[in-house]
Amino acid sequence: MQWLKKKMCKFHSLMYVSVLFMSGAVNGMTLDQALSASLKHESQLELSRLSVNQSSAMLEQAKQRDGLKVNLVGQLDYEKIETPTTVLFPTEGNRHGRSLQLQMDYPIYTSGRHRLGVDAAKSQLSAQTHAFSDRRSETILNTVMVYTDVLKKQSILALRKKTLSNLQRSLYESQRRFDVGMITRADLAQVLAQVAQGQADVTQAQSSLSISEAQFYQVTGVRADQLVAITQIPNLSNDLEDILSKTKNHPALIQAKYQKQAAEQQFALTKRELWPTVMLTSRAGKQEEASYIGSESNNYMVGVQLNVPLYDDGLNRANIRKARTDVDLANQKIRSLELDLNQRAQTTYAQLLSIRQNKNALKNAIDAAEIALLYTRKEFEIGTKTTFDLLNTEQKLLDVQTQKIVNEQDEIVFVYQLLDQMGELNHLVSNQYPEQVNQQ
Repeated sequence: MQWLKKKMCKFHSLMYVSVLFMSGAVNGMTLDQALSASLKHESQLELSRLSVNQSSAMLEQAKQRDGLKVNLVGQLDYEKIETPTTVLFPTEGNRHGRSLQLQMDYPIYTSGRHRLGVDAAKSQLSAQTHAFSDRRSETILNTVMVYTDVLKKQSILALRKKTLSNLQRSLYESQRRFDVGMITRADLAQVLAQVAQGQADVTQAQSSLSISEAQFYQVTGVRADQLVAITQIPNLSNDLEDILSKTKNHPALIQAKYQKQAAEQQFALTKRELWPTVMLTSRAGKQEEASYIGSESNNYMVGVQLNVPLYDDGLNRANIRKARTDVDLANQKIRSLELDLNQRAQTTYAQLLSIRQNKNALKNAIDAAEIALLYTRKEFEIGTKTTFDLLNTEQKLLDVQTQKIVNEQDEIVFVYQLLDQMGELNHLVSNQYPEQVNQQ
């Protein structure tokens, strides 16, 4: 019994090392380095950052739109005057004029339009800032997904190669048995078919890995030559209600709420388009006229000007209707996002819970399959088990080992998906990263 335990431990250790060989290189790329590369590489993230800068500039525009306006106006003119002969004091002749005037206008009352315009621009800036956070969180999640996918495909390929090696060894042993008449040609044919299937599985695993590596390069801009296995994952609450309550912090949902706020402010602003404006205005100037009677004058004026729009051919009504529709659309977007986030969080939580509950079951299944394979191989050697029994036992072990690899990587992805849906993914990934791995 002690001998059996030692053999089992040795077999399990060799299998574990072979599965993780490609993904556990010491000098490989870590997840943090992959995140650094993707956040620098993602073009959509840069577009979102530029949109934030654009909204910031628009806010400055809104603040300065109703400020003091100062203009210097100069004029040169020529005038010819003709008067009837019946005029007692005729003034006909040619006149050249020149004038220079300094004009200053300042709105002292805009019916609240200036404040609403600034508030709407602030809301738009906040919306774009959270849109950037949403895009950044999406980039982080996509990086985790392609990173774990490559690790999964690398481990599966290593497992397929190990299985093929075992099958080829079985083929060699089966050929020897067939030569001495211990097994039939049908038994040998079964082994040959299994080896051919193993070779096909290796080819398929290599192709699948190549696709995942191409996706990794598309997301990060670097090749996935050696990736370090993820040994730690972030902590996550086990309370579903707590998780669902935190989905309200998702940046896309906060963005939608700021967009609704901006739409409401724009609606209020549009309703005041035809409201009056009071301007403080002043003029200071000098005018000269050259004619047969020269003249020169200086003028100064300070006053208050009231502007009341009276008619715009229905433009304001159309603007109000459009602004009201924008508010309705923003409300509907918020409701749709809340339902979608709630549903996705519940689904992801259920999938994560299922994987974690299956951990022990898979571990026990692997242990049982390894024991079954060990005994089946011994019974096959003494002739009490057929080649089909041996191949079937090996396939069962391969299936549960593959499922374990898939579950381990899927658990990581589901944890990061929940963190994204809770709006906490950006807080976990700092803006400062380790140096990027050099890629040839």
